[in-house]
Amino acid sequence: MRRFLPILLLGFILPGLSADRQVLEEIVARINNEIITKTELEQEKQELRRQLQREYSGASLEEKYRDQELHLLRDLIDQLLLVQRGREMGMSVEADVVKHMDKLREDMGLKSLEELERAVAAQGMSFEDFRERVRRNILTNRVISGAVAGRVFINQDEIQGYYEVHKDEMRQQESYRLREILIATKERSDAEARARAAEVLDKIRHGEKFDALARQYSDAPTAQDGGDLGYFEKGQLAPELEAAVSNLRIDAVSDVLLTRHGYLILQLVEHIPAGVPPLEKVADRIRERLYMQRVQPALREFLNQLREEAYIEVKPGYVDTGAVKKRAPPKRERGRRWRSYRKRQPG
Repeated sequence: MRRFLPILLLGFILPGLSADRQVLEEIVARINNEIITKTELEQEKQELRRQLQREYSGASLEEKYRDQELHLLRDLIDQLLLVQRGREMGMSVEADVVKHMDKLREDMGLKSLEELERAVAAQGMSFEDFRERVRRNILTNRVISGAVAGRVFINQDEIQGYYEVHKDEMRQQESYRLREILIATKERSDAEARARAAEVLDKIRHGEKFDALARQYSDAPTAQDGGDLGYFEKGQLAPELEAAVSNLRIDAVSDVLLTRHGYLILQLVEHIPAGVPPLEKVADRIRERLYMQRVQPALREFLNQLREEAYIEVKPGYVDTGAVKKRAPPKRERGRRWRSYRKRQPG
């Protein structure tokens, strides 16, 4: 099952409304006393595509997207059920939320919570909604861990055995994982772009974090992901770019490179040599694979139990691929359950 992705409630501001404006939302599903809106579902679709673009392209991307998009509503319903169960159990995750936010700030190379708020706002998200994403994700994982995951154990002998049987499947081509910072020449002079690139490179070499600088300075579409370009097999990069990164040590950066789009700085995040990797390099991956093979059926069973105990209604035209036998809606709900949902907005 795809990892749960907490969602952002946005909406459409109705024209002509004053400071007492409202947001109109189409309801897609009702889960007990809470709802999932069309905007939430659309946000999840965008997030799914953005994640898949890090690993796939072209026809492979579209195939993966179609396969996973089909189950997005199921995953949102499952997540909300788990959050509701966590609340019923009286779980408090506020301390974990604070720790997570502080670690995220450090990882992004930001000096204060205010800088993190600005970084979140730059991606079109309110800080309150972002914090709620984090809170729901932590709460969901804690419920899963307590109800299902804590009962699954993988020992070293199992990992070793899987490695020996599946060695050929693990054989890999030499590849590089890269980050980029692009200073484009489209909207500035060549001299200005070159000077800006040199300035950014100097900041990197004086210890500032590459991903934080990418978010701040890069003109590439990867900027919001800290410049993450993903993996390239040997021979896929342009010869001059491959030459620039092939001899770098991990986390080192190239000199400023001139491309047709502008001035480019590359960072080598990971170098994967050709052949079968040693066990210690793939042990965590094997453990996760074995863990998921065992936890998925147990998790689905637990979620089905939650679904049987819950009131769930999905609007006609939408599909919940995890549906179990539904309860009839209360009489008072009939005839009004698919009316638009209005959320009052401050300001």
